[in-house]
Amino acid sequence: MKKYLFACLFCLLASTVWAGTPLRFVVDADFAPYSMVVDGSPSGIDVDVLNEAARRAGINIEIRTTPLKTVLEMVGDGSCDGAAALFRSPERERYALFLDGVPIHFSDYVLFAKVGNRFVFDSYDDLAGKVIGVAAGLDLGPEFAEARAKGDMIVKEYPDLRGILAGLLGGEIDAFAGNIDVTYYRLKDMGLTSSVVYLPKKLQAEKPAYIVLSRASGLEDKDKVARALEEALAKMHKDGSYNTIAHRYLLRF
Repeated sequence: MKKYLFACLFCLLASTVWAGTPLRFVVDADFAPYSMVVDGSPSGIDVDVLNEAARRAGINIEIRTTPLKTVLEMVGDGSCDGAAALFRSPERERYALFLDGVPIHFSDYVLFAKVGNRFVFDSYDDLAGKVIGVAAGLDLGPEFAEARAKGDMIVKEYPDLRGILAGLLGGEIDAFAGNIDVTYYRLKDMGLTSSVVYLPKKLQAEKPAYIVLSRASGLEDKDKVARALEEALAKMHKDGSYNTIAHRYLLRF
């Protein structure tokens, strides 16, 4: 009985404390079908999942879209309360509190090349002299970062996927690193599925991405907010509502 009363009291306090001024969340504007802009409004799997998790947790939020590089800057300087979805790294942990109990999605990253110009990629040694495109701010893990620092490959950053694709088709780069779901969603939208192919070796496989809270924001009770969102997200996976949302955008769910 005491546990029940405590749970009710917690929910009441949460709805009172968090139902006022909306918490400000930002998402990558160019990460369809996970986050994107549709008819001028934020949309996508991560957006719908985050909105539903917040609703279940009794937390009032607002979501805006912005380039990934700006997402990272806003989380770092506290000009937002949180973001979705980021890969975890020691550097990012310094300015972001990761809700790592339940990932919001998993990503597979590969190298995409133009049809007819594919090449062997078994190790990073195979990328010597190659120009590889990436989205600005994208973290592909320590192995990619080490190869980049050694200069085994030349990395060219672009502000968005459309620019990357233009760079590939225009011969500026030999290949680019991309999320399989996101890239094929865009290729289908642009009618380019027969022009670009991905290389078999994965740069990242089933890499978890998380909702984060900004350590620098003025949000109080960050740990309580994090726990409430994690619990709501866990229940969404358990009751199947996560897959229901994701299936609206990707048939594989």
